[in-house]
Amino acid sequence: MASGPTAQRRYPHILRLGVSAVLGVSAVLAVVSVVWILGRDRPPGQAMRINGARQDVSAPWPTPSVRAKREGPPYVTYVSPNGRYFLDQYGKPLLVKGDSPWALMTRLSPVQAELWFKNRQEHGFNAAIVSLIGSVNNGGPSDDGSTFDGLRPFTDGNILNWQEPYWQRVTAYLRMAADHGITVFLYPIDGWTIGHSFVPESIEQCQSYGRKVAERFRDLPNLVWMSGGDYIPATKDLARGSDVDHCIDAMMRGIREAGDDRPFSIQLAGDKSISNDNPYWASRVDWNFVYTYYPTYRAVLEAYGRHPRIPAILGEANYEGENNQTETLPTTNETLRRQVLWALTSGAAGEFFGSHDWAFHDGWERRLSTPAVTQIERLRNLISGLPWWQLVPDTSNMLVTGGRGTQLKTDDPMDVLDNDYVTAAKTPDGRLAVIYVPTQRTISVNRAALPARCRAVWIDPSSGARQPVPMSNTFTTPGTNAGGDGDWLLLLTS
Repeated sequence: MASGPTAQRRYPHILRLGVSAVLGVSAVLAVVSVVWILGRDRPPGQAMRINGARQDVSAPWPTPSVRAKREGPPYVTYVSPNGRYFLDQYGKPLLVKGDSPWALMTRLSPVQAELWFKNRQEHGFNAAIVSLIGSVNNGGPSDDGSTFDGLRPFTDGNILNWQEPYWQRVTAYLRMAADHGITVFLYPIDGWTIGHSFVPESIEQCQSYGRKVAERFRDLPNLVWMSGGDYIPATKDLARGSDVDHCIDAMMRGIREAGDDRPFSIQLAGDKSISNDNPYWASRVDWNFVYTYYPTYRAVLEAYGRHPRIPAILGEANYEGENNQTETLPTTNETLRRQVLWALTSGAAGEFFGSHDWAFHDGWERRLSTPAVTQIERLRNLISGLPWWQLVPDTSNMLVTGGRGTQLKTDDPMDVLDNDYVTAAKTPDGRLAVIYVPTQRTISVNRAALPARCRAVWIDPSSGARQPVPMSNTFTTPGTNAGGDGDWLLLLTS
């Protein structure tokens, strides 16, 4: 069967290798060093040399004490005290419901940007992944960072000599996002701009750039800091870091020195990675960007189980309209549902949807409101209406005791539709349990793990239709769902 379109931005099949947390740092170093040695498919800029590479890479970042204003729509603002999820500026749990319009800054006019943010707000999105500077491989029109109409971020490539029209526009777009209740997960430096549209002359320049970025956006309430992006550090000593690692580190030092305390993370490379896989970044990230093209519960559960606890977000999986694993099935609506529901029943504090229109191909406006978007919106509304932040993944079969299918134990390549594992989570008091059953079967449930009076309802994830059923020790999926597939969600409430 033919596969979906291949993404221009991403670099599939770097190596079919996974890194398990149980292997330890030495094995992580060994695996990623192999990736470095082969060096296949890394954007060339990621190996650039930068003058003045920092020798002392262990110095901690400054710790700002700035507090967000308690006003406006809820934005991702802090990490919860227990390290499991994000809080908004009011101190309430906020489920991340994101999209990934990487090239928005360079591809869209102000009218188009308003259309995009308005539509995403209407569909319940509250977060967006965006590159601050453009390049060809992150969807931009040019490797000099130019927008579709010729605005450039820098004069003569000097990253500290800003061209004001460009920065006025990106500031306006970020304010537009804030007006529509969308937190922007912003990449001031990414793995495609470094060495192309972003060419620092020194590590000190990287730090000054970070300070300028933070000062420019100081009054915007809706930012989370990101870097990397299909990122493979060009070094044999991962713990010490590459020159590009040191540049990103310096950028974040500049941001922190400017008084900005917003959360930060880094996106490593696919086909599967977690931010703190990399020993240089493990102590620096505030949350884990989980990146996987495989059945998503595997990587999310791995991130959830790591210590110290930090939120796990499914940052990228298969996008609507494309599949980078050309030997596997095309990405379907069922694929997208599975990715979301597997993640949210495995401890994820949110997830990002994405589509082939991350680069805003011709006609993208007509593809904003697809059936997949509607289905994901409905599922997100369902989960966010529950005390989702209290859910604990059922990793020891204390809730679902039979019929779980085959759990992935390795990071061997596998298409999302080729696995049948049942994921489940419940609150400690048992008053809420959510069970995702990806294929038709009968499952067994331990009623002793639930309160005496419990209600059960099957939810069709393709339509949202509900089918109440009697409470029992076993539950059988109601057959084919409205989308013609076999996946169902079982909700148990007291």
